[in-house]
Amino acid sequence: MNTIHGTKQGLCILAILALSFLGVCYDAGANAADDPFKNGARHEKEGQFFQAAESYARVLRLKPGDQKARTALARVGDRAIAEKLSIATALEAELKLDEAVAAIESARRLQDQMLSLKIGPDQHGMIDSRREQLVMRRVETLLAEADRAQADGLWSAAVAHLQQIDALVPDFNDTRKRLHDVWVAWGETNLGEGRLRAAAERFDQASRVPGWLSGSSASRAATIRAGLGSSELARGACRGALVDLRAAERLAPGSVQPDVLNQATECAGTCVQLKVVADPESGLGDGQLDLLGAEVRKQIGAGASEFLQIRGSGANDARGCTSRTMPGMDGQTMVVGPYQSAIRVTAISMFRQTASSSTHQTRPQTGGPVDMVVTYEEYQEPFVGTISGWVIVTDRGSSGLSVPLPVKITRQTLARWQRNPISSATVTDQYSGRTSSVVMIDGSNRGRAQAEEERRRARAGLTETLILDFAAEAARLLLATVDVEPAVPDPTALPNVPASGAGPSLR
Repeated sequence: MNTIHGTKQGLCILAILALSFLGVCYDAGANAADDPFKNGARHEKEGQFFQAAESYARVLRLKPGDQKARTALARVGDRAIAEKLSIATALEAELKLDEAVAAIESARRLQDQMLSLKIGPDQHGMIDSRREQLVMRRVETLLAEADRAQADGLWSAAVAHLQQIDALVPDFNDTRKRLHDVWVAWGETNLGEGRLRAAAERFDQASRVPGWLSGSSASRAATIRAGLGSSELARGACRGALVDLRAAERLAPGSVQPDVLNQATECAGTCVQLKVVADPESGLGDGQLDLLGAEVRKQIGAGASEFLQIRGSGANDARGCTSRTMPGMDGQTMVVGPYQSAIRVTAISMFRQTASSSTHQTRPQTGGPVDMVVTYEEYQEPFVGTISGWVIVTDRGSSGLSVPLPVKITRQTLARWQRNPISSATVTDQYSGRTSSVVMIDGSNRGRAQAEEERRRARAGLTETLILDFAAEAARLLLATVDVEPAVPDPTALPNVPASGAGPSLR
């Protein structure tokens, strides 16, 4: 803290009790908020009528009965609307049609505010007519751009243009039908490229176009997703298969056989028996071990997929723990799990490093004849802490194969305290005008007591941080081992996937 001077308002409170504590002065020098009425008057004087009108309207929102602001808004309101209409015309000439429409919208909002305050005539007809002209010109431009994009195979650009048209004028000239057809054409292109998953997404989007809920498009997307799911299931990617099969069933209920869904569900799930321990010589207390266990389970619960169940380490908790099927590195399916896991802390340590100090002063203002200066030393003492341990994962379905994963977390914090305040005061006698100086040195032991308390807090806070970070890293390592599934590439063709609602296969 550097020397603190008095505020512009002189609002500073003396907080020094002799030899007992260090006074700190609050700086109340924040600038007052700008006056919206004065801002409005300034903008009006500069010919910025729309900004002036907005400022006057803001005054009236805060104080509806302010006649001065009401008169001012009535004086500049029409000119403000004319200003925005003129800006829109200039933007139109530069072919900045979106910005021109935005200017018209600003004029309309101001008109709405004025009418709500019963100020000025209703100009909605003129404003809406001008907006319609600009919107229709923008729509024509977007239609031409959509046609060019579609002809060039720039599907995403064509979709964006048509969606923008629909936002401006809902379903203008069957815009939504055109949007549906672009999604379908994009899907057909993806099919020809062998990108089945992308094609399914395009057909799905086509089925979602408002007013064009195409059962045919949804059915085609479902057929592809069901085929992808069946392919993944055959290669042991049960979790990916379940995602695709569920998507297919959502798109077209009944498109997936129940036994296929059941098979994917059964081979997707597994469980892990979890134990959180600390070595006796680790330095971790019972309360800290309880915190670690609770945080580990919280982190795992937040990050685990729906397919992983966490069980306790007791013998009864092993019941119902099942293995799961997943893709192997050689392309063949493999069975893994269920798992046992021990999260183990082997050591937690903390090192106190050399403290550094700096000198600071504060000069509180009393508002009277006393000039007080307090000088003190501030100390900073770094603490570095480390917690180490292991995540040990045992695959009970693979002859007890264990994977030990090391965990080491290092963090730093600071303990801060103050000591040795020296107070010097210059006092002026109000009657004689004489001045005298007094110097007081705090000779108490409060600096040492404060240092010990701050060290205790630093240790406690650093210990908790280390435990929480260890829990997060241990949970991440555990989930990365037992709750992942290697991806399998999508096929480029699926048997019996129709190119339309009925007809020949895709390839």
